[in-house]
This record gives sequence, C-alpha cells and structure tokens, in this order.
Amino acid sequence: MDKKNQAIIQILSRKAGLSSRTLSKMLKIPISTVHRRVKKLEQEGIIEGYKAIVNFEKTTWPIGALLMVNLAEVIPGKGHIPKADILRSLSRFNEIEEIIEVQAADFDLILKARFESLKDQSDFVEELRCIDGIEEISSAIIIEEKVLPVPQIFG
Repeated sequence: MDKKNQAIIQILSRKAGLSSRTLSKMLKIPISTVHRRVKKLEQEGIIEGYKAIVNFEKTTWPIGALLMVNLAEVIPGKGHIPKADILRSLSRFNEIEEIIEVQAADFDLILKARFESLKDQSDFVEELRCIDGIEEISSAIIIEEKVLPVPQIFG
C-alpha cells in the first residue's frame, strides 16, 4: 500500500463524509485519482463502510459504556461454550454498537454500548450475565468521546 492510499484511509477513518473533491484538495492529487483509489479500496474490502459521528448527548441514548467481558473456559454441566455462540448471542442486542475481541489479563471482549439511563445500563449488564459462557462483566461509563482532527498529511 502506497503513501497516498494510506493518507486516504487515515483521513476517511476520522472524517468519513469527505467528498473526493475535498480529499483531492487535501492530498494535492487529481480528483479522478482519488475517486479511483477510494473505489479500489472499497472493492478490496479495505474500506468496508462509512460511519457517522453522532453527538449521543442529543439523542435518547446519552449514556455510553464500555463493558469488559470475561468468558468462561468451561461451564459446569455444559462444558465449553464456543466464542462464536457467545458473539452470536451478543449481536442480537440493539444496545451494543461494537464488539472488540482483545487479549487482556482480565477480559476477552470489550462491548461499546448505548443506553437511555444508568438504570438501563445496570439492567443490561445483569441480562448479559445470564448468557452461557459469560463469566463476569466490568463496566466503564464513557464521560466524553473525541474524534481526532484530520491529520495534515501532505501539507
């Protein structure tokens, strides 16, 4: 991957809604080149989609939380629950925005979720604890989220 594609990816990862014309001006390369490169990155699955940056404080889900999930190795009487089964169970919840698999000492997954209230968040954690294969959950309430500005790459 060359520096121009890297720059396009870095810019779009922070500000997905930019037009090819704006990218062209930022990178000082022809608009047709930008358009062709973005389409190729999409076709190759490098760019999988685009995401809006939402001010959740102005929505009905102002409470954001990171839920650190520890998976059980074995459940007495049930044995091992495959991670794929647990992920499938988690994916049915509308509250969950993202599921991130990690290697950490105390947890295996990080869930980013949204709620109307802290009570809803607490109830949700209790509901998750009932899923076979989930051993424990720790929560962190998101106080503020910042998207970093678009970097000055070629300027």
